[in-house]
Amino acid sequence: MPDTREELKKLIRERAFKEEGHFRTPSKIVANYFDFFQISLKHQGIKLAGELVYEEIKDLNICALGGPGHPIFSILCRAAFLKEIGVFYVRDSMRKEGNIQDPKWLESRIKAGDRVALVGDVVSSGSQLIRALEEIIQFGAYIVKIIVVIDSLDGNGVENILKFVALNQMANCPVKVIFTRDEILGVNP
Repeated sequence: MPDTREELKKLIRERAFKEEGHFRTPSKIVANYFDFFQISLKHQGIKLAGELVYEEIKDLNICALGGPGHPIFSILCRAAFLKEIGVFYVRDSMRKEGNIQDPKWLESRIKAGDRVALVGDVVSSGSQLIRALEEIIQFGAYIVKIIVVIDSLDGNGVENILKFVALNQMANCPVKVIFTRDEILGVNP
């Protein structure tokens, strides 16, 4: 996996990191950011990121892998395919049509009591991942691991997620960060 990890890190640095731009996160507008669509919509990015996420879930007893919104969905599909499990995602907005008995915010076939893992693409404040956690908890699924592909180190996102996990008595739910911003950009702490 070291080669896969290094290849993905290089791909993210070259394709996804944007300097001197204007990008709206859920909590603020930032000048430097990671455009994860540059990874999740390209074959090589899907392959590499999917394999790294799979490495994080391969030994877990779960039936599905999910995340917030669309940018991460292709990565989820690749990792879930390798593990032979289902996928789900938490919508950005409420579904307005369809079966009224189905959850409105969650696109899934998981059931209450199912064991799942959750993946976030780029975490700044952590608000999207926390909202996804809230929806999954409210639905009744059991979250066994949270994976963050990139911690932007801009907004205490991982700390906020860890606080949420602690407040919701999810002590057996580890939070794994695959890359930090500094690691991708080669900055020494």
